[in-house]
Amino acid sequence: MTIDDAFDVAAPLEKVWAVLTDVPRVATCIPNARITDTVDDKTYRAKVTVKVGPVSVTYKATIVMTSIDDAAHSATIDIKGDDVTGRGGVKATVVTAASAIDGSTHVTLHTDAQVSGMIASIGGRLIEGVAKKTTAQFAENLAAIV
Repeated sequence: MTIDDAFDVAAPLEKVWAVLTDVPRVATCIPNARITDTVDDKTYRAKVTVKVGPVSVTYKATIVMTSIDDAAHSATIDIKGDDVTGRGGVKATVVTAASAIDGSTHVTLHTDAQVSGMIASIGGRLIEGVAKKTTAQFAENLAAIV
């Protein structure tokens, strides 16, 4: 499943980019997510709870910042998570890009995800709706800390 989204933050590009590339800090913007361990400067473990329709799933995830291009303001993150009950998982690659627009920052997200287990049985359309809502909350939270 591929999900594309974008939002604007009323803050300068350099401030927004600094947060977007700081995984422990940016994780505080993601609803129901928290970093549980730092493996190294590019690898983190996290716990994330996702609710889609009547189903709520908690994942233990590994997040790896696989590439950062500070000049182009683009980064790629790989995420692999397992449902804590052992009944499914998620693998995703998220490409983030940011650009300056009139003193604000435009952020795009391109996510390629494979989901298995209970969440997958709900259906892609509902999952995409929850993803869009989560991105909107993420954008609000990001704007509050930059």
